[in-house]
Amino acid sequence: MQVSTPVPHIAQEGDWDCGLACVAMIANALGAHLSLAEVTLHCSVESVWTIDLAYLLRKLSNDQVNLPKLNFSKRTHQLIPNLSPGREEGWDFSYYTSTLGVDAAHSREKFYRKSFDDDQKRVNALFKGADAANIRVIELALPLDDFKRFLYCGKYGIVTLVNQRLLKCRQCLEKSAFCNCSAGTLGSVAQWMKGFRYIGHFIVLVAYDPNLDLFYYRDPAAGDDLCSILAPDLDDARNSSGTDHDCIVVKVT
Repeated sequence: MQVSTPVPHIAQEGDWDCGLACVAMIANALGAHLSLAEVTLHCSVESVWTIDLAYLLRKLSNDQVNLPKLNFSKRTHQLIPNLSPGREEGWDFSYYTSTLGVDAAHSREKFYRKSFDDDQKRVNALFKGADAANIRVIELALPLDDFKRFLYCGKYGIVTLVNQRLLKCRQCLEKSAFCNCSAGTLGSVAQWMKGFRYIGHFIVLVAYDPNLDLFYYRDPAAGDDLCSILAPDLDDARNSSGTDHDCIVVKVT
């Protein structure tokens, strides 16, 4: 299958900004020519949850529709979206999750433990304000068949939270016993997080091949080639405890 996608590859630069890199990929696919550094200026936290990415997408969408240039003179203290225009005029996306707010059980995961108390208050407040901010949040673990339908039509990209421990890219596995290679950004993260059962990581799914039952995706921690993963392996990675089945489906064409 020849894969064509408007979603470019943008590499993460640290051990925490994979989600922001995914937002930058989506923004560029939608015509907003923003670097990762420019996107990062709109996020004041390094413990980035999926709801943060949804607010960021709405903020960037509204800035594009309203035409004035983004002010990158300083980082904002929080994501405060411009509440006009509405969903109809801005970028079309929906955030699916099985948990509205923070699951208290995540406090037992090493990955979340360090900043959990502060994150819980902040993230719960963002969920409460989502509707007023024109952010469509749907309490649903999106079925894998819906992932396939969205991607097969070629009009969507899906920012997806996975357990990186279970992410099995076929190309990356050929290069290393540990997916996404033992060198580079994610390799250093993996070394730092030895002993972690769960490592949250964002990717952008861009295509699906029904003949091979194979998903193609952009991984901000890998090289600029498209990664690919078999459907059962993706299902394991996205259904892992810690992900809340989080994904943001964005219309990119």
